[in-house]
This record gives sequence, C-alpha cells and structure tokens, in this order.
Amino acid sequence: MNKILGYFYKILGTVIDYVLRAVIYVVNILVTVFSSFRQVFGLILSMGGCLFIMVLMNPWFLGALLSNPVILSLIVLSIVIPFIGKIAESYLKYIHFMATEFFYDKADYHLLGRKASYEKMEDYGEKYRRDRERERQKKEEERIKREEEKRKAQEEEWRKRNENSGGSYWSFGDFSDFEDFFRQSQGGYYNQGQNQNQGSGGYTSPSSFKVQYEEACDILGVPYTSDKYEIKLAYKKMAKMYHPDINKDPGATEMFQKINNAYEFLSDSNIQRYKSNVNSN
Repeated sequence: MNKILGYFYKILGTVIDYVLRAVIYVVNILVTVFSSFRQVFGLILSMGGCLFIMVLMNPWFLGALLSNPVILSLIVLSIVIPFIGKIAESYLKYIHFMATEFFYDKADYHLLGRKASYEKMEDYGEKYRRDRERERQKKEEERIKREEEKRKAQEEEWRKRNENSGGSYWSFGDFSDFEDFFRQSQGGYYNQGQNQNQGSGGYTSPSSFKVQYEEACDILGVPYTSDKYEIKLAYKKMAKMYHPDINKDPGATEMFQKINNAYEFLSDSNIQRYKSNVNSN
C-alpha cells in the first residue's frame, strides 16, 4: 500500500511540475512579447514627439484608431499584460514550489521512508517566502558591500594620487586624467577580485566556468536561466529517478553521482555569477 501511495504522489507531483512549468513558460513569453510591443509604441511616441500627439488628438485619426480592434487590443494588452504577467509568474512559481515539494516529499516518505519536512502544503509556501526574502536580503547586503569596497578603493586611489602630486587637488583642466584614473581604478578593483579568487583556489576562467555551468544544467535538464528553486526541483526529480535503491540499471549509480555533482556546482553564488556574466555580455 505504501508503494502505491508513493508512486501516486510521485506521479501527481510530476504532473503538477510539468503543467505549471508550461504555464509559467507561456506567461513569460506573453510578458516578453507585449513588453516588446510597449517599447515599440514608446519609441514611436518619442520619435514623433509633439507632432504625433497632435495627430493622435485629431478626432478623425482617434476615431479610426479606436475603431480598429487589433491596434486597440495591442495597445491595451501591451499595458496590462507586462504588469499582470509578472505578478502571475511570481505567484505561479510560489504555487509550483509549494505543490511539488509537498507531493515529492510525500512520495519520499512512502517509497524511501524519509520523513516529510512539513505536514501541511501551506508550510512549504511559507518556506518559499522565507527563502525568497533571505535571498533578497543577501543580494542587497552583497550590493552594499560591493559599493562600500568600491568606494574605499577609489578613496585610497585618490589619496595616493593626491600624495604623489604633492598634496594639490586636481583642477577642472585635469578632467581627462580623471577619466583615465576612474577606468584604471575600476579595472584594478576587478582584477583584485579575480586575484583573490585565484588565490583561494575557487576561481575558474569565464569560458571554462560557462561550459561547466551549462553542462551541469544539461545534466539536470534545466534551462541555463533557471533560478535556485527550479534547479532544486529538477535535482530532486532526477535524484529520485536514478537513486540506486529505486533504479537497478547498471549506469544508474554513475548517473546519480553526476546529478549530485551537478547540483553541488549549481550553488547560489555560481547561479549569480553565471547570470552576471550573461547580462554583462
């Protein structure tokens, strides 16, 4: 009976997982498409300026525009969809995490004898909110720390430059020198961070890191832009599929080890690093 219940919960969790992933994907596409339309309308408006506004206020042109359902619908949806879509996407991710975690943990309890983390589905939702809030606070603390380190590095460079110049401050005529200094200080700060990473043994070149990161995502079967919650759900699903206690295929143990290694590599810091590299490119 326990096995039957376990497989039932596992199948139910998998169905919910795929259905909600598909819905989130569709919502994300709609937000992207209609955000693009809104940008196009904004570009046309900015290019036309006052002339476009005068034409738009013309009763004949305004009547023709309002009588065209396609254009009118695009304008309305371009305003509404990006706003509502982002809220819906966030809420769907919350439901996705809460439901799949609940049913997968139920399956683990009946199939593997593991105790569920929480008894109620709402508790998983509360955990999701707590994790998101901690992640937001962590990013904010990291941002403040980076800005503070950057400010101190620039102040130190200013102090050294001032000492070397005999204590005299720059005039407005030295503006080109200031630009050179700013670029050098930015580059020096970046290189300093790289050298620290190299010294700690945790630094890999951007190209090598990108390959490793994408290979880890391929092993778990997730998009390269996945967040920590999507990666965690994919890991749990793959780990259960190839767990040696469940899967008796000859290559299951080796695949199970690869899955664990991939999940360990896709840490919060590596996720942030990959996304930063992609955005900077």
